[in-house]
Amino acid sequence: MIDFKHVEKYRENNRIEAKRAMGGLPYSVWETYSSFANTMGGVILLGVEEGKDKSFHALDLPDPQGLIRKIWRQLNDPRRVNVNILTKDSVRVERVDGKRIVVIEVPRAHRADKPVYIENDMYHGTYRRGGEGDYRCTSEEIDVMRRDAAARSQDMRLLEECSLDVLCSDTILQYRAQMKVLRPGHAYERCSQNEFLIQINAAGTGADGALHPSMAGLLMFGKYEAILREIPTYRVAFKKDGTPNEGEEYRGNLYQFFYRAIAELHIGFPRSVAARNAIEEALVNCLVNANYRERGGVLVEKAADMLRFSNPGAFRIDPGQARAGGVSDSRNKAISRMFLLIGEGAGIGGGIPRMFADWRKNARPTPFFEERFEPERTTLTLPIRKQPAYSGENTKKRTIPAVAIKQMIAEHLTAVIFARAAQIASSVGLPLPRVRRYLIQMRQEGLVISEGQGKNTLWRLRERAGL
Repeated sequence: MIDFKHVEKYRENNRIEAKRAMGGLPYSVWETYSSFANTMGGVILLGVEEGKDKSFHALDLPDPQGLIRKIWRQLNDPRRVNVNILTKDSVRVERVDGKRIVVIEVPRAHRADKPVYIENDMYHGTYRRGGEGDYRCTSEEIDVMRRDAAARSQDMRLLEECSLDVLCSDTILQYRAQMKVLRPGHAYERCSQNEFLIQINAAGTGADGALHPSMAGLLMFGKYEAILREIPTYRVAFKKDGTPNEGEEYRGNLYQFFYRAIAELHIGFPRSVAARNAIEEALVNCLVNANYRERGGVLVEKAADMLRFSNPGAFRIDPGQARAGGVSDSRNKAISRMFLLIGEGAGIGGGIPRMFADWRKNARPTPFFEERFEPERTTLTLPIRKQPAYSGENTKKRTIPAVAIKQMIAEHLTAVIFARAAQIASSVGLPLPRVRRYLIQMRQEGLVISEGQGKNTLWRLRERAGL
């Protein structure tokens, strides 16, 4: 998100917060952690101060590793914060002009983890990011987050006719080991296997008082034969050039299929982290939105000119909204969270826009979605070579909510600091006149500022502007 070679160009805004931290870990870090997690995510820079002109300057922390150890201790202390949503790579040391700073990348929290609060006090310790920085949430805002967190998707349904014997112990152990590496010291590490499955919505207590797997638990960790008994239409397949049209069916659960498919899909992109990230996001998106009780199953295809991800089930929101970001309604929310806990998937509303942006790097063509009905099916294509314009991607006719467009613009300006309107339009995939109209609105609302005139006007986020 941040170019650390030019950190002096950045300003505090709705996604970036700088703190001196020369005397140790500031308490305000946790207020900002809560506010970023409950809003749109953001980056906290420790060992950085603002100059009189609001520009950033690195200070060189005396003991950055000691600071990181303290961050992890407090992250995993429920008396400080109620949930740790960071992964191992979220906290790290960076060098700016030879000076050491600590970077904390806070993602937008999953719906099931909200509200994220501090000091073991939900109604006084929950924050969000606004126009004046971090602000304490009202009880009404907190209650809305709690209601959203309680909403259950179909994959959370308990299969009370099944015992936990239908789950593959080796898969669960692999999953837990991966989570331990990504989220060291997480509270779930101390759980027994049954308690762990309950915490991630893979199992629950039935009316008979016994533990049973959820639909999500069976799909993610289940033995193949047990999955087929419960879901006869279950099918996940991989197709390469030269294999039959229906592809090679994989006889395993979703966790196993994901890493088997990713190993194949990454071949050909050894030097492109952005491309690999986009591929992983595309596969997660496919698996968490599939309707596994519909016929056809999941099909992942790899060809010389494209990668394609196809799943049964139509979009649950307008595809334009999904592409714009900020709105999410995945069909399998528990499976989505399971992937998020092991660092796969970008979380609520942000995965698809980031995937599009990552894939378009190095001049790769823009991805596109196709929807088919009777039966319902959604297909995402990542083109590798230039193809004729796809008629379904007519951005001029798409209806995208204004707030989503503004979030896309803010995301771009967070990454590049300054940009012309034409550059922003190219990044977000919308017509230039439309982007200009929204930039003018955002300037009137105090969200962005502009410098210069005409085509050379440069736009950037206003300090501490909130969306």
